Amino acid sequence: MLNIKNTALVRPFNLPWLPCLFLAVLLALSAALAHGQPATPRAYDNTIATVTKISAELYQALDAGKQRQLRAEPKFLIGLNTPCLAPIIDGETPANAIVVSAGFVDLLNHLAHAKALDESASGYFEQYVRALPQDGSTPLAPVGKSLPNEKVWNFDTMNHQVSLFNQMTGTLLAIEMAHHYLGHSKKHGVATSTAETPGPFTEKVTEKEWREAVLKGARNALDCGLGVDGFRAILTAVEKLPSRPKWSAYLVHPKADISKLSRELEKLEKDFFLVEK
Repeated sequence: MLNIKNTALVRPFNLPWLPCLFLAVLLALSAALAHGQPATPRAYDNTIATVTKISAELYQALDAGKQRQLRAEPKFLIGLNTPCLAPIIDGETPANAIVVSAGFVDLLNHLAHAKALDESASGYFEQYVRALPQDGSTPLAPVGKSLPNEKVWNFDTMNHQVSLFNQMTGTLLAIEMAHHYLGHSKKHGVATSTAETPGPFTEKVTEKEWREAVLKGARNALDCGLGVDGFRAILTAVEKLPSRPKWSAYLVHPKADISKLSRELEKLEKDFFLVEK
């Protein structure tokens, strides 16, 4: 039986486990208070280094004839917050290169995150897309700011975000590469310097030429294990924009039949895996 006369046992401040219990209670209260609080912005793991790696993999998957026409590593516009992705002719050899802005990387990170959240928060992707700024230099709103952190930044969501980002980036880079090796850049002319921001190449090529580059690029991306879901999400995003801002032309041709192209990409992927089997 417990000896209640032993004061060392009944004095609470002499119990060595109480401070630990007190700390545990504080942590539990903090977690409870944080539960359901709006998400706070965090840095994304997908960076310029990620884009460089994806570009190198796309390049390696091309045949030698196409490789000779291209530079594997993109040129980056680090200080440009506006989304920009375009084929350029640069002074080095080989001269055919792709230019990518920091704003492009940022946009795809946000779109991939919003799309990843759509699985657990149905309709969120369209809601986020419709609120995108018309001015490409305007900072993007944090993804999921109205949702709890545990939903926005959990492992499954961010794992899906990375996958979608890779797919989006891979297909878009591969499309610009295709414009080079298909001869579109030579035919229509492209920027020869990054001193000024190159305009969207979709403003020069026909919709038919762009679609040809899309299908070639998507196949290149599939060869690297990058599915079409990411780029199809890009197509959906542009389709859902209340009005198409100038920066959207870096992603999708203004005259593209988005629904038809999305179906074609889905079929391309199915046929690819049937042949692979």
